[in-house]
Amino acid sequence: MQVEGKKAKELFEEQIFTVSNFLSVSRVLMLPFFFYTTAKYAKEPKNLDYLLYSIILCLAAVLSDYLDGLFARLLHQETTLGRYLDPVCDKFVTLGGLGVASYYFRFPIWIVIIYLIREVLGVWLGGFLYLKRGLQGRPNWWGKFGVGIVALSVLWYMLLPYLQTLDSVPSYYLKPELSAYLLLVVLICGMIAYITRYWDVVFHPEKLVIDPENKKQAKKYRKL
Repeated sequence: MQVEGKKAKELFEEQIFTVSNFLSVSRVLMLPFFFYTTAKYAKEPKNLDYLLYSIILCLAAVLSDYLDGLFARLLHQETTLGRYLDPVCDKFVTLGGLGVASYYFRFPIWIVIIYLIREVLGVWLGGFLYLKRGLQGRPNWWGKFGVGIVALSVLWYMLLPYLQTLDSVPSYYLKPELSAYLLLVVLICGMIAYITRYWDVVFHPEKLVIDPENKKQAKKYRKL
């Protein structure tokens, strides 16, 4: 079965207003509240109420990320649009978190730029695979691990102003840049993994034939 492109309008031919899609979009709608509470905390690091609100919003976003996939399966509402909407919303949330950490808490801006480039290329690749190859890219473990590292790093940088007000804190508690460099390593490994998997799909599609019975191939590509 040779790969073949799809049309953008086909994304909207399935059910759009589903519980899982609402949960995906809800993560993006939380961002303005997260920006507000984090800005207030950055001005008054001893006022832990706003820090608590920001952490609650982070946890709510993580929970919604888990629940949208769960409800899609339980309610039989899995759609092609939903499979693309979920990671796109994740990209908005992670970039928003890193942007806040960079603006208020000195997260390295150059790592944010690398992350942004990686996410833009990811969106382009996802669109290309769908429109030109009729495939849906599958996330790899590096990408999933990276989202967790983003959450850890953002929270660590946010905690830094409060930790600096304490009298006795282990020195490594005051080095959130360790998480930033770990994120950089994960980003590089993830990009290498994606290039290895999709190089031929993008540049040499004539070499790729989808075999519905090939389970190993099915783990790498979803034919739409």
